Amino acid sequence: MRKLVFILPILLLTSCGDESITTQPDDSVEISVTVNPERVILDPGESHNFSVFVYGTSNINVTWLVQDIPGGNTEFGTINQDGDYHSPVSEPNADSIKISAVSEADSSVRGNAWVIIIDPSKIYVSESGSDSTGIGSRNNPYRTITHALGLAVSMQTVIVESGVYNASSNELFPLYVPAGVILMGKGADSTFVVGPGGGHNESGSVFSLDGDAITIEALNISTADNNGVGIWLLPGIFVKIRDNHIGPNYIGIAARGNNLPRPMIESNVISGDSIGISAGEMSEPMIRNNQIIDCGNIGVQILDSARPDLGTVDSTDAGGNTIRDCGLGNQWLIRNESPDTIWAVGNTWALPNPLDNDQFIYDDDEDINSGPVLLINQ
Repeated sequence: MRKLVFILPILLLTSCGDESITTQPDDSVEISVTVNPERVILDPGESHNFSVFVYGTSNINVTWLVQDIPGGNTEFGTINQDGDYHSPVSEPNADSIKISAVSEADSSVRGNAWVIIIDPSKIYVSESGSDSTGIGSRNNPYRTITHALGLAVSMQTVIVESGVYNASSNELFPLYVPAGVILMGKGADSTFVVGPGGGHNESGSVFSLDGDAITIEALNISTADNNGVGIWLLPGIFVKIRDNHIGPNYIGIAARGNNLPRPMIESNVISGDSIGISAGEMSEPMIRNNQIIDCGNIGVQILDSARPDLGTVDSTDAGGNTIRDCGLGNQWLIRNESPDTIWAVGNTWALPNPLDNDQFIYDDDEDINSGPVLLINQ
């Protein structure tokens, strides 16, 4: 069924006698086409109906185009002859999508409308974006991570394009990631987040995490003075720090707080920090498949009553970390200043035989108040 259209004006011609009344369009009136609404914002996969108004002709038929393609396609969306538009299932690589209705009476006459498609689950940040005029879409992103995180809510992903994000670009540190939000860069080799540093605590950190279901991934995280903290990490359910390059900082990741829940630190390169990972208070981070290398003082520091998991007694849950070249002459790969026993099973060390690396471990052998570090299942 075709949509309601309006035809204006029509000149009525009459003759004498019994001859019937006939109608003809007024040739002096130009044909025009209008599409309504003129602008609409949709989610990926959402549909919308456009109405068409044809003036100046009795031929009310139109041909619908999407980006000048009759009927559209899967990239930009499709439209049928009733004006029912179906947007693509993912956000297209276009600032806006043009919908056109072309008059069949005169193909040179058309009406246009515009569709902006925004994925509500994603917020984009780019060096080319704007916090004042951007809308957070892929094609009209925000400028700062600070602004995007201030708007992000649970179940959203903040995607940071390649570039450098620091105080000079109006980032405010530390950056607080809300609960339930995923913060994702384009890669640890291309998306750089550089905080000013200035302290070994939360105020000197690049990121501060205190909530559940937070993920930080594919970023390069450092401090300008090499004297801050890459990530200040408090316990949270389903918290993940993965696939990042962290360093140089004074502390790459500082885990603090209560013992449960247990955040996951996995598949990161933690390099160039003075201390790679520092676990303090009663924290129990799970540390898996990371490269903790070239840390000036300590690879993994264990303070207070912290009990980081570097690989349990079960070989099926091995740590998988590479820990080497930390401290002068590999002193210390791990420094356990807590009274607890720390398991560190299934990791790669400075020397091929795990037991040979005991000389690089600070534990009860060096301090009677410290618990042992067990490198293999004993």
